[in-house]
Order: sequence, then C-alpha cells, then structure tokens
Amino acid sequence: MKTIKSLVVLLGIFAFSQINAQEVTDYDLQNFARAYKEMLQLNNKAQKEMAQIISKEGMDLEVYHAINESKNSDYEPDVPKSEFTKYEEIQPEIEKVQNKLEQEVEKAYSKHDLSKQDYKAIAERVKQDQLLQIKLEKILSQI
Repeated sequence: MKTIKSLVVLLGIFAFSQINAQEVTDYDLQNFARAYKEMLQLNNKAQKEMAQIISKEGMDLEVYHAINESKNSDYEPDVPKSEFTKYEEIQPEIEKVQNKLEQEVEKAYSKHDLSKQDYKAIAERVKQDQLLQIKLEKILSQI
C-alpha cells in the first residue's frame, strides 16, 4: 500500500511538472533563448563601456562599486573624498549607458516576440522546471 501511495505521489509530481513545462511553448522557449543570448551580449557590451568610463577617469572598479552600493545605505566606504567627486562626475555617463542598454533590451524583447513580463515569466518557469532547463540548454547550444 505504501508503494502505491509513493507511486501516486511521484506520478502527481511528474504530471505537475509536465503541465508546467507545457505552459511554455517551444516557440516561446526559442524566442526566450534568442532574447537571452542577445541580452547577454548587450549586457557585456554595456559592462565594458561602463568599465572604460570608470577607468578613463582613473577610478578603480572596486572603489566605484563600493561608493555605488553605499548610495542606498548608511554605510560610507573608507575612500578619499576625491573618489566621491570622480564618482559624481562619472555617474551621468554611466546612466547614459544604462539607459541605452534598457532601450536595447526592450528592442530585443519585441524583436523576439516577447514582452518584459513574458520574458520574466518564462525565466521563472525555467528556474523551477528541470525539463524546461534541459530544453533551453539544448536550444542555446544550437544558436
């Protein structure tokens, strides 16, 4: 009797995971994979641009990040005041790169027939579903 209950529970879990996997169509997963790959490229490009802006100003990346992270907290990093000045001078350029990235990401969503909400929903489902993870890995390896 115990094995029958275990089998029923296992079948229920398998059926549930199959239902979850079916919520994301192959078409959606293909589009998600293409958008994901494009977003990785866009993000890498933006990260390089921002790193160049920061280093061009003669600022260390770690110092920049420490100051940036302290902006939303009570913590103040132990760095010279001149570094805070550099940070403030750099910020408008960094924000331009970030805004440009956001626009390019929005274009990538629509280019791949997705909305931001669709993309996030698919990403959540993929995180929770091993079958979708396997399918996504296969698609990504073929792109």
